[in-house]
Amino acid sequence: MTTSMLPEMYGSSVGAHVVNTDIENGTMRLKMRVEAEHITTSGVLDEGLVATIADNHTTFLLMSHSLSVQPDQMPISVSICLTVHTMARIAPGTDIEIVCSTPLATSTLKQPQAAAVFVDAHDNRIV
Repeated sequence: MTTSMLPEMYGSSVGAHVVNTDIENGTMRLKMRVEAEHITTSGVLDEGLVATIADNHTTFLLMSHSLSVQPDQMPISVSICLTVHTMARIAPGTDIEIVCSTPLATSTLKQPQAAAVFVDAHDNRIV
């Protein structure tokens, strides 16, 4: 089966793309342009969209980082909690950065955690 025949991963076509990954320090930065369909009737990012992007990207970050910290162990891919909060109204056409991180480098890997913070790329306010 070629990669063009593989099914698309849920949420992978929303326009978020990775611009920087630092596996050793457990960080990943993504960029995305917000479109009208990403915004709820309340004017905030759709919480399902936020959760999907956060879950998809922190999963790979957790796996990669856990392997870099403990290469002889099974990779960790599931965090212990996923909580979503939208913080501010946002307009279509706004460029945002998504900053994913995991504190695994300073933990024992027993309770994997990851965070994804969505910020306006121009004024750094959390959205």
